[in-house]
This record gives sequence, C-alpha cells and structure tokens, in this order.
Amino acid sequence: MATPLPSSLFPRFANLWGLLALRSDIDDVVLELLGRFSLDKIYAAVSDRDAYQHLVIALLVQLKAVFDLQRLTVPSDKAHVGWYLGYLASWEVTLRSVEFVLQLVSEGREYLWEHRQLRDHYLADFLLTALRFLALHPKAPTNQRPRDRRERFARLHRTLEQVFDSYPGPKSFLLDVCKEVTGQLHADPDSLALPPRLSAELPTLATELYPLPPCLQPEAISEIAPPNGFGNWLGQFLALRDVSQYVVAASVQYAANRETRDVRLQSSSARSRNAVLTALDNLRTPPHLPRVDMVATFSTSFRIVLPDTLDLSRRDISGAQVDEAELDALDGLCMKLRERQTIHRLSDKEFMHNISQVLRTIMLQDDPNGHFARSRPGLYAVNCPGCHLIGASQLKHMGIQLPLDPANVPEVRLAPGARCRTCGEAITLAREIPISRQTWELVEPLRPDADTINVERHLPTQFQLGPPKLESGGGLYPPGYNSVLGVAGDRHGNPEAGLPPNVVKSALPSPLFSDTNNPGYLGPVSPQSPSPYQSSLPLRSEPSRTDVFADHKKAADDIDNILSNPDGTFLTDPPPFSRDSPVLRRQAAADDAPSVHAPRTVPLVTSIEKGKSRWRLKFTGSKKAPVAAAGDSSSLSSTGLEAQRLEEIPLSALFSTSKAQSRGKLSRNINVYLSHNSTLALFWTQLLIHVWDVGTSPPTMTRAILPESTCILAAVAKTRLAYVIGTRDQKLTLRIVNLVQPTTNVVEYRIPSSLWCKSIAIDRQEHYVVVGFENSTVRFFSARSMEQPREDRLHALYHADCRHCPSVDTLAFSNDGLVLLASTRSSRTGLIQIYLWRYPFHTFQELTTCRYPVPLHESEDNGVSSASFRHGANGEESLVCVTTWTQSGTPVLMQPQDGYRSEIRTDVTGRHSRLGNRIQCAAFSPLGTELVMVNDKGHVFQVSNLNSSPIDIRRIASSKELPAKSDSFAMAFMNLSDEEHVVLAWADSIRATGWVKKVPLTSRVR
Repeated sequence: MATPLPSSLFPRFANLWGLLALRSDIDDVVLELLGRFSLDKIYAAVSDRDAYQHLVIALLVQLKAVFDLQRLTVPSDKAHVGWYLGYLASWEVTLRSVEFVLQLVSEGREYLWEHRQLRDHYLADFLLTALRFLALHPKAPTNQRPRDRRERFARLHRTLEQVFDSYPGPKSFLLDVCKEVTGQLHADPDSLALPPRLSAELPTLATELYPLPPCLQPEAISEIAPPNGFGNWLGQFLALRDVSQYVVAASVQYAANRETRDVRLQSSSARSRNAVLTALDNLRTPPHLPRVDMVATFSTSFRIVLPDTLDLSRRDISGAQVDEAELDALDGLCMKLRERQTIHRLSDKEFMHNISQVLRTIMLQDDPNGHFARSRPGLYAVNCPGCHLIGASQLKHMGIQLPLDPANVPEVRLAPGARCRTCGEAITLAREIPISRQTWELVEPLRPDADTINVERHLPTQFQLGPPKLESGGGLYPPGYNSVLGVAGDRHGNPEAGLPPNVVKSALPSPLFSDTNNPGYLGPVSPQSPSPYQSSLPLRSEPSRTDVFADHKKAADDIDNILSNPDGTFLTDPPPFSRDSPVLRRQAAADDAPSVHAPRTVPLVTSIEKGKSRWRLKFTGSKKAPVAAAGDSSSLSSTGLEAQRLEEIPLSALFSTSKAQSRGKLSRNINVYLSHNSTLALFWTQLLIHVWDVGTSPPTMTRAILPESTCILAAVAKTRLAYVIGTRDQKLTLRIVNLVQPTTNVVEYRIPSSLWCKSIAIDRQEHYVVVGFENSTVRFFSARSMEQPREDRLHALYHADCRHCPSVDTLAFSNDGLVLLASTRSSRTGLIQIYLWRYPFHTFQELTTCRYPVPLHESEDNGVSSASFRHGANGEESLVCVTTWTQSGTPVLMQPQDGYRSEIRTDVTGRHSRLGNRIQCAAFSPLGTELVMVNDKGHVFQVSNLNSSPIDIRRIASSKELPAKSDSFAMAFMNLSDEEHVVLAWADSIRATGWVKKVPLTSRVR
C-alpha cells in the first residue's frame, strides 16, 4: 500500500510560524494586506475576471493564516493577559477586517458568482477563524458595553445574510456554521466561550505545544462532548475545532523549531485526532447541517500533519483539495515577510538610530579613515607599551594577512619592523578583541537596509493588477469602470436579486454584456451553462503607430491577422547591405541627405534572388507554409515584420584615425554595447568610441571620444560613459565621462594591480561602475566623484589569495537596479557559479542553489554569455537566467530560493525553430514577465510564462548569423515612442557598417 504524501501546506505553515508568531506589529500587517488589496482592486473593473478572483482568494488565505496564529496567541485564564496584548491584533481591527471582507464578497457578486469554492471554502474558513478570535479576545474595546458588542455582531450578521441573498443556492457546511456563529454572538457575545478546562489549561505559541498537554489528550477531549450529553452544540463544535487547530499547530511548531527530540508527537496527535472524530458523533447538530461534511472539515485539517487520515471531503463542495492559488498566496506572504516588505522596524527612529550608532562605532574602530572596505570589521590589541587598539582594516593596509576565522586564530604574528600607529613603538603581536566582532555579528542582521526599502517602496511591481491601457481616442475612464464594484442595491426589495448576474441585465447594467441584436450573441448565460461567460470588453488596446508605417494602424485594428498567415519570406537571410546593393532605399530629397555621421534607414525587405540560403524556406504557389512543431509558437507575420525596422549606420569614421592605419587587425574590430536605461549605443574600436542615439529614426551620433590608449572595455548609461584603457604592460585606467555636461571633469581611476579586466557594468542610478577582473575579483568605482574603490574577492571565504581562479565573465544589474549579478566558470571543471549583491551593494553572497555544471569542450566553448536576475512579484519566485555559448549548456531558469530549475528548449528539430545551446545574449523585459534571447543563428526568441510549466517559446525576429560568440552584437530592451522594443545592434568590421533592428514587443493576453 502506497504511503500517503504529506500536505503541501505543511512547509508553508512552518515558514509562516517563524515569520508571524509573536509579532508586535500584527495590526500593521493586517492593515497593509487590506490596503494593498484595496489599491489592487481599483483596476478590477476592467481587468480579467480570473485575476480578480485570485486576488480575493489571496487576501482570504493570507488573512486566515494571520488569524490562525492569532487564535493560538490568545492566553489562558491563568496567564497574565498584559504579557500577550502586544502580540494580539486589536479587536477593532479584526472586526473591521471581517466586515470589509463580507462587504467585498457581497458587492463583488458579478465577478465572484462562478467561483463557488471561494465562498464555500476560503471565505468560510477565514470567517470562522476570525469570529472565533473575536469571541475569545481578552481585550475588547474598553469603551464598549455588551450592548455595543451585540450591535457590532448584529451588523456582521446582517452583512453575512446579504452574502447569502446575493448568492442563492446550497451553501457549504462551514458557511452555514458561520451564520450560526454570528447569530449567537449577536444574541450574546459571551455565549461561545471555551469549556472550563480548555480555558484554564490551553497553551499559547509563546510556549512549546509539544508534547501535547493533558487538555489535548483523548480523556479531556471526550469531556467536551460527552455521549448522550446536552449543551450548546455550536460551542462544542468550536471547542473541538480549537483542539484540532492546536494538534496541527504542535507539529508545525515542532518543524519550525527544527526540533530533534523524540516526543512521540505523531502517535499522540493520531490519538487526539481519533478522540475528536469520536466526539463529533455526540454533537446534536441541526438537521439542515450534513454531519458528513462536518466530519470532512476536521479530516481535511488533520490531513495536513497526519496524511493517513481518511479523506471524507466532497470535491464539489468542501474545496478540500489544495489549490495552486492558495499555495501562491502563502508563498507571497512568506516572501513579503521574509524580505521585510510588509512591516519593518525602519519607522522606529530611536531603535534604528541606536543600532546605526553602535555599528558605525565598530566600523570606525576597524577603519578610522571611514572607507569601510571590509564586510566584517574587527579590532585587535597590539603589544606596544600602551596596548593600543588597531582595526583589522588597518592591519590589512600594513600588508598583514589576517585569518579568515579569527575565533580559531585569535593571535597574529606581525612582520619585523611593524610599529604601532598610535605611539610609534615596535610591535610583534596582535590579539583580537572578540567582543567587537561578536557585537557586529549579532546586531548587524537587525539593521534593515533603509536604502533598499526606500527604493522598493516606489517600484511599480508591488501590485498584482495593473492599470488598463486606454483605447485610442477614448476617455480617461474605460466603460464600466465604476459599475462593477459599486455599492450593491437592496437585494431584498429586488425580485431578480437571486438570479445570476449574467441574466439580470436590467438590474445590473454593465457594458460588459453583448448586444442582443448582435449576431454573435448567444442569449442569457447562467453559471451552470457549459460555455463560460466571456466579456466583450477588450483587455488590452494597442495604440496605432502611424509614425512608422502608413498602413500599420489598420494592422493594429486587426490584431488577429498579426498572428496568422505567416509569410515564409520573413525567414530568409538578411540581404547583404552593401552600398551597391539594389535593395537599399536611398534618401531622395537633397535636403534630407545624411551628413558624414548620419546613418541611412534601410527598410526591411526580402531578397527575391534565387539562391541556396541556409536561412530560407522554399515556398511555391502550390505549397503551403510548414506547420510549426510542438513547443514552438513562432509567428513572423507580414504585419509583424513591417513593424521591425532595420536601420544602417556608417562606421567608416571609426577607422579614420592615423593610428588605425598603422595598427593590426585587432584594432579594426568594431564592438557594440547597448545601454540598459536609455536609448544610447556604443560602436567602438580600440582607438575610437562613437556614441549613438538609436531612439531616433534614423539613429544619430551624439559624441565621439578618442581614448589616449587602447580601449579594452566600454559601457554607456543615460548620462555617463565608462571605458577602460590599457597598455602593453597591463596597466589599466578607468575613465568615466559625463555625456550631459561636457565641461565636467573626467573621473579617472588608475588600477594598480596586474589583474586583467573582463567585464563592466553601470548601475541603473549611475552611482557605480563595476568592473570584473581575473581571479574572481570585482571592484566598485564611484561614478560621480573620485573615491577609494572597493574590492570584493568572490573566493575570500575559500582561500586568502586567489591564483588561477576563474575570471568574472559577466556583470549585470536587474531591471529595478536593486541587484547585481556576477558569474564565473571554472576552467578545470566547467562549473558556473553565480554571485549576488543587493542595493546598496556593500556585501555579496554566492547563490549556491544556482550552481550549474557545464562540461568543457575543446571546440566552440565560449563560456557564459549572460547571467541575469528578475525580482519576484505578485507571489512569483525570483528567477536567475543563465545562458552559455557551449555544446551542452542548455539555457536555464533557476529559482535562487529553492534551487528549482527549468531548461529553456524548443521541442523541435527544424533549423529555423530550434533555440539550441549557443546563446549570444539574453535579457528580462522591464516588467520581468518575459525573457528574450538571441541564438547563434541570429534568431530572436521570446520566452513567456516564466514561472509556469511548460514555458512558452516563440521566435519573433531574425538578425545576423553568428559563427562564434561576438562582442560586435548586442541586445537590450528600450522604450521607443511609448512602446516597448527589443533593440538589436551589430556591426561588420569589413564593411565598416552597423545595423540597428527595432522589434516591437507585444505581450499576448493570457
């Protein structure tokens, strides 16, 4: 017999236990959940119905998780209530939260009608938990009399009755019980108190719930509902539900505490479960409540920790099966709490100020100059007559190698001739003062990163539902914006209030309904109809682009034609763009003739010559286009290709210098770089750098810079250009030029070490220029003023000195600018390692879950081509994408938190549709919903549904075929004319010509 699988809810409950238990800001957590939902639902009227339903489910699941732990925090009668008040949500906030949810469900009838599980399972579970917490709350508002509390519960009871009237038909057992509870609390707020023994002996989560106390043992459970006994069946039911909740919580706490003691919790929990199920038979429930559903609710709860419990749930009513929406909601709450996004201590000014002062004092003792170069400061006492103190950074500056773990090696022998920096006396020994290091290790994790929090607060990705796009020529508000979630009418006085919202057109006027005179109208649709109701309101309206092509507006109005009738000529090889080529379109007017640096705009046309191009699919009048294979949804339609502009740039001026004529072949190689926060691009050689603005049509050159020596690396941002020059003796210099204010002095850093540079990046805010070197070394240079650079050695935890360690192949900032990712690949084992910095980039860590072994091959192995990071949003996990130019390194998406990875590959064998393993470049879209990459054939692939399985891969464009990984090809996302584009740029050194291709990226509505 197969062993039952554990519930997928259990590990999430264990995570939430550690994040939500005994928090003093629980009121703020609840208020933030409600506030975020309120701002999210603003656009629900014009968004997807399923998205809004998932939004409501997420709120209900997260609130239930909060109040589940709140119920376990209620103290017993013997405990001192004052000790727990700081960890309990207030009575007023809890009651208003319940009322908010009930009004939300009542007024959202039009959108929530079809989702019965939302009401019968998620709503009922939350209501029963929150109402139980309200009934047992030890601190009701002091200004409320029992009469006032009855009136508040009466208001809840009336609102719940409105929910029942809004959704006629049979209800689940738990929802009927909720109505019974509000009715009794309305009559007597103290009528549902705990039995005396439970009230006096129940523990709280402030103590250990395991082993199970006597009040949760079978003997005490049998006293709650004795055989042939009488009493309040509802109070007995809620008491037994409390027992089941504590039994489940004991196992969750055991796992959250990583307990190893054998307390026989599994067997004792099974005995308590059997006692609860036996006691349920003694309850005298009303006849309209099915007993089998009552038992099913308990079996569902016990199955979280006891998977061998018999499953008695009815799938169509109880909703006992764990839904992905529930798991996503719990994961999203865990992520917000873990990353201190929900509530943090930043607002406690005195607390934060004192912590900052303590840490700054330790850092100043380590380095009085204030450079703060070390990530972990230290303090040493030297054996001079005054026993003066000296910081670890000062010792390192004197050339003294310190141990990686000072706790194991507290004393350090100094080199002969060393002298104390305070008194100048000779010193030979330094001994660590551990209190400084220990204080830092204990206090520093408590300091939230104020800079990161302040930046993340202004990110647009914190909500699940985004604003809709306005239709062309439309007003400010789309139709039906105020009619979906408005205040509901009086359903008691409306004879049609019990009908489905799709039928009652006159009672609920909405532009979402089709016209009955429309030939496509199918008549009234009920929730029970086999065909689901579909709104005729478009989810997205794409604006026309009359500035690009005259007939493109007509194509935008007919979206369906974009993805149909693929034209095979779009798969042909790009034509040879020589000056004598007949396919190039010249400027006709003399006043529009380009200057010496102005490019020529080349419309994308297809060659009609007969040839055996490897990129060309043959089409004749009698043959049809080949059907795309499974796994490839490529679509290069005629309209889509018209929107892809290919523009030519003359680059002969790059070779006009006198030095270029005397240098070798390498000096004539043209490198390409595209900015990630502007429309600037670099076309550069070793001797000259050209800055182009590719946002204009045609592109225009804005700046030419002549390096004093050989240019090795270059990068450009919105306002700054950074480039590294070197000499034959490997002396490097980094120069940072302000492109907006030419009179500003150039920031210049001379790099003294012999390490050669391999990669470069500029952060989105242009505060830092980051350069990757050999031997796994990364250096941060201030971009705005001359400051001491900071060096991070990625292998510092493994050995004191790197020799023959891998180079930093790639450096890339995330789209929000809060994360820097670096990658290395071992030349001996082929192992790819990923390192991460978070804003403000003071410390780094290796993402060990993202290690990716790729076997080494002697031929066509060009290592890592890209490593990029995407922040998780809307409950989705963060992602790391790693691509290589190798024979066996498949592009892969990895989740840093748990190490889960999925390969990006197309299940086709065709030459034109195969993604392959040789990837030139890859990047996430600005919103992180899609990924675009270019392979060795020059094909551009768009990858969507990144957190789903399977992911969706489609080819959207073609560019230049690459025989090897090239520095003369680049790709980036840019916002051109208020529309998101994938911009490709490449250069041909022989022809002294560059090309820029702009591909509009239109996300498909899912």
